[in-house]
Amino acid sequence: MVTIILNALFMALETDYDLKYKLFGFFEIADEFFMAIYTMEFLMKVYVNPGVYWKNGYNVFDAIILVISFIPMFSDGGDSSAMGTMRIVRAFRSLRVLKTVSFIRGLQALVVALFKTMKSVVYVLGLMFLLMFIFAIIGYYYFGDPNTGDPENWGDLGCALFTLFSLVTVDGWTDLQQNLDDLGMNSSRIFTIVFILIGYFIFFNMFIGVVIMEIQHTTKRFENEVQSEREASLTQKKHAIIQRQKNEIRNLIQSQTGNFTKLVEQFNKSLRHTDYTVMEDLCTSMSFIDIYLTTLDHQDTTANKLQQLYSEAILILSDLLEEDLIEMEQKALRESNIKMRA
Repeated sequence: MVTIILNALFMALETDYDLKYKLFGFFEIADEFFMAIYTMEFLMKVYVNPGVYWKNGYNVFDAIILVISFIPMFSDGGDSSAMGTMRIVRAFRSLRVLKTVSFIRGLQALVVALFKTMKSVVYVLGLMFLLMFIFAIIGYYYFGDPNTGDPENWGDLGCALFTLFSLVTVDGWTDLQQNLDDLGMNSSRIFTIVFILIGYFIFFNMFIGVVIMEIQHTTKRFENEVQSEREASLTQKKHAIIQRQKNEIRNLIQSQTGNFTKLVEQFNKSLRHTDYTVMEDLCTSMSFIDIYLTTLDHQDTTANKLQQLYSEAILILSDLLEEDLIEMEQKALRESNIKMRA
C-alpha cells in the first residue's frame, strides 16, 4: 500500500516538465525500483499459490498492468511512431494506482456494485438512446434546414445526437436554445423543455438512482459480511478462552490429585505394623478424622460450585463485551456512512 502511494506521488511529480528534466535519472531509477517491488510481489504470490492467484480478478488485473508497464523497458523508441506509442504505454502506468482496490475491501464492494449495475444501466441507456434518436430525427427536420435552421447543431443525425447529449447533461443548453431563438424559432423552447424534462429529470436521474440503489445494497451486504466475520471471530475467541480455562482447571486438579496420591503412597510405604506411635502430643481421634474428611468433601463441592459460577461469570462478561463491541462497530459504521453520504 505504501509502495503504491509513493509510486503515485512520483508519477504526479514527473508531470512537471522542469522537475522531470532536472531529475530524469532519479525518476527512471525510482520507476525501476517500483517495478522490481511489483515484480517480486507478483512472483511471490504466484509461487505460494498459483491456482488461487489466477482465480482472483484483482490479481489478474495487477498482472496485466505489470505486463503493460514492462513494454516501455523493452521498446527501442527509435522512430517517432515508436516514441508516440511508448508515451501512450507509459501513460497507462497510472493504472497502477488501481492496485489499492485489492487492499481495501470497501473499494472492492463498490467495484462489485458498479459491475452489478451494468445490466440495469444498459437498459436505462438503451431507453435513453431511443429517446435521443427520436428527438434527433424530430430536431433534424425542424431545426436542421441549411437556409432557415441551425445546421451546425442540427444539420445531420450525428450533430443532432451530440446536441441532445449536451441537453441531457444540461451543459450549455441555454446557448443552444439562444441560437434557435435568434433564428426566430421560439416554438423550439417547447421541444427543449420537454426533452430536458424527459431526458434529464427522468432518465438521467433514473440512471443515477439505479447506481445508488445497487451501491446501497452492496454496501449493506458488505456490512453484514463484516459483522458476521467479527461475530464469528468473537465467538471463536470466547470458546478459546473458555477451553483454555477448562484446561488450566483440569491440569490443576490433576496435579493436585497426583500429588495427593503420591503423598499417600509414600506414607503407606513408610508405615509398618510394628512401628511405635507416640500419642502424647497427637491431637486426633477417629471422630476428628471423620469430621475432617467430611469437611474436605464440602470443600471440594464448594470449589466445584465456585468453578461453575466463575465459568458462568466469564460467559456473561464475554456476552456483555461482545454486545459493547458490536454496538461500537455499528456506531462507527453509521458515522462512516453519514460521512460518505455527506
